[in-house]
Amino acid sequence: MAETLKTKVAVLETEVSKMGELFTKLDTTIDRITDISNSINQMLVVHEQKIQQNSEDTEDLFHLTEKRRIENDEQLRELHSRITTNGKETRQEMNANVIKIMHAISEIKDAMLEREKIIRNEQSGLEKRINDLEKKNWFYMGAAAVIGFLAGAFDWISSIFS
Repeated sequence: MAETLKTKVAVLETEVSKMGELFTKLDTTIDRITDISNSINQMLVVHEQKIQQNSEDTEDLFHLTEKRRIENDEQLRELHSRITTNGKETRQEMNANVIKIMHAISEIKDAMLEREKIIRNEQSGLEKRINDLEKKNWFYMGAAAVIGFLAGAFDWISSIFS
């Protein structure tokens, strides 16, 4: 029994020494796990900072985009207003020009009608004058014919009277 007890003690001593090695390895593993945990914590802090920075950048970009959209909407409204105003002004100018042109056409028409009246009056006067001249010419030609007939028939008339 004494040997079995010695054997058991020896076995227990080897097992305890193995357990000591195991505990040493566990301590080393725990140290490594602690180092890894610290590294992971540092990485998480860095990632959290990056996420926070990205979140702030995203929010800044959102606000900047919204600001640009509002500015674009205002510029679009202003441009639309300018186009509408310019269109109205152009229509008013065109209407005024049409009225001026119609007035000028009316004045030209009136002037042409007046000129036509003057020409007709002058034409009437000239036609009357030509008619008077033609009547005089016919009278003179008739008188010349009578005088010519009388001159040619003078011998015959003188024989009648003698």
